[in-house]
Amino acid sequence: MKRLQDWLSRIPKTRKPWQELLLPGLLAVVIAATASTSPLSFLEAPLYDFRLWLSKKPSVDPGMVIITLDDQTVNQLNETSPLTVSSHVKAIQALESHGVRAIGYAVDFTRVQRIDALSFETDAVKELYRSMVRLNARGTPVVLGIPYDPTGEVMAPYPLSQLPQAMAVVHRDGTVFGKDKVTRRALLSLYQKPAFELALANRIFPEQSFSEPPGSYAAADSEARYFLLGLHQSEGKVYEPEYESFSYPRYSFVDLVEGKIPQGTLRDKIILVGVFHRDNPNDYTLVSAPGGGTAIPKILVQANILDSILNGQGIRETPHAVVALIAFLLSLLVILASSRIRPSRLILLTLTLIAGTFAGSLILLQPLPWVGNIWIPLGAPYLAMAMSFYLMIPVRLYMENRKRFELEKQNRALLQVEEMKTNFLQLVTHDLKTPVAKIQGLTEQLKRSLGNRLESRDLETMNHLFSANDELNHFINSLLELTQIDSQGIRVNLQSRDLNQLLEQVVLKHRFGAQAKQIEVRLDFEPLFPIRIDATLISKVLSNLLDNAIKYSPEKTAVTLTTRESGDHVDITIEDQGIGIPEDEIGNLFSRFYRINNDTTRSVKGTGLGLYLSRYFIEAHRGELSVDSRPGIGTRFRIRLPMELTPAQVVRPGLPLNAILTSKNKETRHA
Repeated sequence: MKRLQDWLSRIPKTRKPWQELLLPGLLAVVIAATASTSPLSFLEAPLYDFRLWLSKKPSVDPGMVIITLDDQTVNQLNETSPLTVSSHVKAIQALESHGVRAIGYAVDFTRVQRIDALSFETDAVKELYRSMVRLNARGTPVVLGIPYDPTGEVMAPYPLSQLPQAMAVVHRDGTVFGKDKVTRRALLSLYQKPAFELALANRIFPEQSFSEPPGSYAAADSEARYFLLGLHQSEGKVYEPEYESFSYPRYSFVDLVEGKIPQGTLRDKIILVGVFHRDNPNDYTLVSAPGGGTAIPKILVQANILDSILNGQGIRETPHAVVALIAFLLSLLVILASSRIRPSRLILLTLTLIAGTFAGSLILLQPLPWVGNIWIPLGAPYLAMAMSFYLMIPVRLYMENRKRFELEKQNRALLQVEEMKTNFLQLVTHDLKTPVAKIQGLTEQLKRSLGNRLESRDLETMNHLFSANDELNHFINSLLELTQIDSQGIRVNLQSRDLNQLLEQVVLKHRFGAQAKQIEVRLDFEPLFPIRIDATLISKVLSNLLDNAIKYSPEKTAVTLTTRESGDHVDITIEDQGIGIPEDEIGNLFSRFYRINNDTTRSVKGTGLGLYLSRYFIEAHRGELSVDSRPGIGTRFRIRLPMELTPAQVVRPGLPLNAILTSKNKETRHA
């Protein structure tokens, strides 16, 4: 047993910093792991859309042009979309004459075959095929965009099926991420076959490899590669539906076949040809926007995908491990702060962290030089902070309740001690009053009975006895008043009195003390109307202040008493030419049992209760007691009393001094 005690005694009593972080760190790891593995697409998708909307959008590539088979084309050619083979022959031949850089032909020729089956039995389709082969041979790549269904690719009809072709699919979030049919990702490849935009990019620049552009990643649930798509804008807009205005230059298909596009306009341009009818919902797709998707033409989305591939403008997703680390750090910060700051500040800190991480992720989502756009998923960090906050709030409440319980126990113990102290003071002071009164009476009787038989030395001793008895009686009375305050025994009895007369009576009481030190008491009274006060309490205040002024003033100086009417108050000042009070002592001057400790004050007897009681009595009258002092020059006390005071306005008796001040401050704020 002794060995166990020795071993326990060697364990350090103070915990090291890493030990303080161990439990919060383990808790933060669990929370971060839970948040990082939770499905949060419902939160992640709108956050992503909002940041993408706020972020700066890249400018369009000036080398790209869109040709739309639109309502104007159908009306002027008087054909059915997607037109006859002969119209497409004219379009390809017109593009060949313009000297374009490359052609991406995103038209479903299976539909062309259905509406113009005879052309696929004649030389028209062969002419179309030969034109496209000739363009490819001259170094102008032509890639056909073909549809795709769950069973696989839908090949173009023969002989067009012999041409370069790829899936022209605009991906929508149907089963992953937002699950809201919004296009946020671009399909790069499926089953190791490139999508339409990637195939076209590889043929335009065969010396480069675009198979894994910036931000591309392999989907875990399918044999496909994607990258997060950011839309390009021109003149601050991506698409204006009212005027059918695209961010990329756009021409109608009919203007191309009728030769209305000026020569040189399309030279060395990358041409995307697609179907776009204003009233056909199949020609639109939803893209990211705050509060839900906004519809734009599919051919415009395909142009944005190709632009992002060619210029390396895909959005990079932050690795999962980095997101988990961010979630861990934020969770740890919230957990550590929850035990160190108030709940209101913890809420403010959590909101600040949310805003800070959002702002930081928004900055990284901008097109930064040499870095590009970086997307930080915020669902896991936000969930980790929320879990930490709601987990630690009950813990904090439990800790606060425990602390409150301990404080209540201490408070009850202090109240018991305070009650015992008050009872003891009442008992002692009450029992001391009787023997002190007896000593006073017996001393006076002895002095009268001995009469003139006392020698001068005995008479001086007798006077010292009287003085000591008076000081003891004054001390006992101060303690009695203090116990009455603590036990709510003080009552303010208002009477209409003349303050000037009250001051004259107080001066008369202290005339012998002033004469003994040859101090002149000057009176400068302004005629006043009687005001309602408790004459007994105010007399004690005035007597205490005048007594202090005489005690702490040198001989042959003056003490000035002044009364003035100031608005709805009466001001009383008692000014001496004494030793003064140091500035650093004034703050404690009105505290219980406080006395300034210097050579002069040590020679003057006192209890340290006079100024405390004086301020209490004045503030019970809704008045103010203030002091202004300069060491070596003198001290001035000013009493400010209201002229019209009713019993209802008197501060509730028995309140301690700080409670009176708190009550007054609250009333001032409400006023």
